[in-house]
Amino acid sequence: MYLDHHIIVRIAQIFEQIDMNVLLLDSEGSVVLPEGDSRVFTLPEAFLKDPTEPFVYGGFTLIGQKREHPLTLCLPGDSKEVAACARLSMHMIDMLMQVDLPHANAAEVLRAVLHEEISGSELDSLAQMHGIDQEKERCVMVLHPGNHDTEMALNILDTLTDSGSDDEIVEVDKYTIALIKTIDENTEYADMEQIGLAIENTFFTETSSPVYIGVGEPVALLSELGGSYREARRAIDVGRVYRPESYVFVYRKLLLERFLADVPADMAARYNAALFNRKSMRMLNDEMITTIEKFFENNLNLSETARQLYIHRNTLVYRLDKVQRVLGLDLRVFDDAVTFMLMMLLGKHPGGGHGRRS
Repeated sequence: MYLDHHIIVRIAQIFEQIDMNVLLLDSEGSVVLPEGDSRVFTLPEAFLKDPTEPFVYGGFTLIGQKREHPLTLCLPGDSKEVAACARLSMHMIDMLMQVDLPHANAAEVLRAVLHEEISGSELDSLAQMHGIDQEKERCVMVLHPGNHDTEMALNILDTLTDSGSDDEIVEVDKYTIALIKTIDENTEYADMEQIGLAIENTFFTETSSPVYIGVGEPVALLSELGGSYREARRAIDVGRVYRPESYVFVYRKLLLERFLADVPADMAARYNAALFNRKSMRMLNDEMITTIEKFFENNLNLSETARQLYIHRNTLVYRLDKVQRVLGLDLRVFDDAVTFMLMMLLGKHPGGGHGRRS
């Protein structure tokens, strides 16, 4: 649920009635209140299994919510009185965050749709009330504007979005914007990556910092937009790990990367270590890794790779021969190149790996 400014003010007023220093954390562990506190905490796994019950950790009492983007309260102390105060405070916050959907505006309805909080007859009624088409091909583009708040990104999107289009811009939370893009005769799904690149380029020009953009799959029904939203978020999460040089990530184009991210961390580390170990890492220095990556970027073309690296073709051949002697893989052969690439990508696994570029 989106935590807008007036809710933050109301929560701060609740905290003023509590005679202790209370922290409000978002789903990433960042401090929301008190404002200006830039700390980020890692919440214990045991607490996250059932955050709705008070959990004592390191002399503090934690309590949270069961929702897609949960909030957590952190109160000093571990007594029964502190636990009771934690329960009451979280109950009041839950009540504040409940959207009165019958009186919600169109943006609030779409936000609830993206979070998959409404469906069935309730969705039918609200869509009809606000004139939101339930059957139209659309996809969700998610924008994370880095160190900037969403206001600047919203302004940039407004300038890039045709006022006569059926596209919708939704501020999901203080870190996230969703652009619900209509797919019609004027815009095809294949255009989404180019649209994302144009947004990213404009944002960088205006702010000198990047915006991360994920593109979900197209869907035909309003009720399915939540799935496209989840895919767009997943595209950013996976893309930033496996394609750190990029800022626009299309879910459909990340099939291999999504597969690798689902490989168990211990298995990823084990297979990665088969190539990237103490012996091979003496040979696989930064210069060699850069050479190999450029070779792959140029589809195993020796001449073009040598030209882009400003080295003689024979120097490139020498380096590839050296890799073959140490690893037993001839990167000029497609199967061996694929094997090397997969093992290197496993080193970037979110659960940890041992690759040079992990």
